[in-house]
Amino acid sequence: MVIKNIAVVGGGPAGLKAAAVAAARGHKVTLFEKSPKIGGQALLAQRLPGRSEFGGLITNLGREADAAGVEIRTRVHVTPEMLASLKVDTVILATGATPRRPRLEIGDGAHIVDAWQAVADEVKLGSRIVIADWRCDWVGLGLAEKYAQSGHHVRLAVTGTEPGQMIQSYVRNHALAKLHKLGVEIIPYARLIGLDSDTVYFEHALSGSALMCEDVDSLVLAQGHSADTTLEEQLVDYTGELHVIGDCLAPRTAEEAVREGLQIGTTV
Repeated sequence: MVIKNIAVVGGGPAGLKAAAVAAARGHKVTLFEKSPKIGGQALLAQRLPGRSEFGGLITNLGREADAAGVEIRTRVHVTPEMLASLKVDTVILATGATPRRPRLEIGDGAHIVDAWQAVADEVKLGSRIVIADWRCDWVGLGLAEKYAQSGHHVRLAVTGTEPGQMIQSYVRNHALAKLHKLGVEIIPYARLIGLDSDTVYFEHALSGSALMCEDVDSLVLAQGHSADTTLEEQLVDYTGELHVIGDCLAPRTAEEAVREGLQIGTTV
């Protein structure tokens, strides 16, 4: 096996796993993370009610990378010029994703935040909130529970048939039972189209009929993610070995990110 100098860009689950496996095989691996801490979206996921296991995921992957000899550099913004100066043989991009913001009609005075801001408590929300949940996964469920527990009036509007539609039924039902006890109002088949200062507008996903949530202070967008392809696009003329994994390839689950990291780590 030829020993390579490998740069991994992104310290989420995909990047950490790829770096750890490649280093364990004998390659020289440096992982770059732009944030102060490794972890990516898992750092946010662990803050949702009942999701503390994501903290363990990052702890375990970080220890694995450290034990394999990966050099981890945080607070580093990687550029094509930087990669060229390092003279690496292989670049693995695991730059993750950003919150998806759909095109909406937004009136004056509307207060709208994305799920990441809400999970991290970066913004103060009004007392009456609507969560617009497009993916019907853990994010909408967790945000609804988090804010209902803190005394907010919460309406959870999902595009599908029910919140947590993408999750195993026994886990979903347990979460829905908690939301019912907390008084969260569930609105199914709601496709978000716009908002103004006190009303959020939806259309029924099947019939197209108008749906409205009135007397709203804040709208939280749980509309999935968009792949962060910024660095990949900047490397369009890169002639070295380049791999793209994890959410910057296509936003999916942490399990799929780790699997892709494992796969690329064993083949580079």
